[in-house]
Amino acid sequence: MPRTDIHLPLHAGRENKTHTPGGLATTPILYLFTQEGCVNCPAAKAVVDEAFKYSNIQVQTVDLHKMDSDFEYKLLEHQIFIASTPAIIIENNGNMKLLYSGNVPEVETIRREVQDFA
Repeated sequence: MPRTDIHLPLHAGRENKTHTPGGLATTPILYLFTQEGCVNCPAAKAVVDEAFKYSNIQVQTVDLHKMDSDFEYKLLEHQIFIASTPAIIIENNGNMKLLYSGNVPEVETIRREVQDFA
């Protein structure tokens, strides 16, 4: 019997409590993937924090090398492959999109992209 629980949005390894009965997130989630030694990751975190500190966007920081295996499978299902960090992915209503990989966005640019996706 196939697992159905892997389709629930995750917050760095734990279930998102804001999902509809169908299991889809009702609040957009932005994932910031980092790893040790990443020189651009602190700057990306600062941009993400600034861009969404007063919004309903949930921001989760995920260590690329400590990622939950169910979440890794979820990324594969959406054909999302992280080639470098920092990487930023947005999830909303069961859809995921890789916004950035390896570079640091500007605050207004990432706000606009997330708003367009959400």
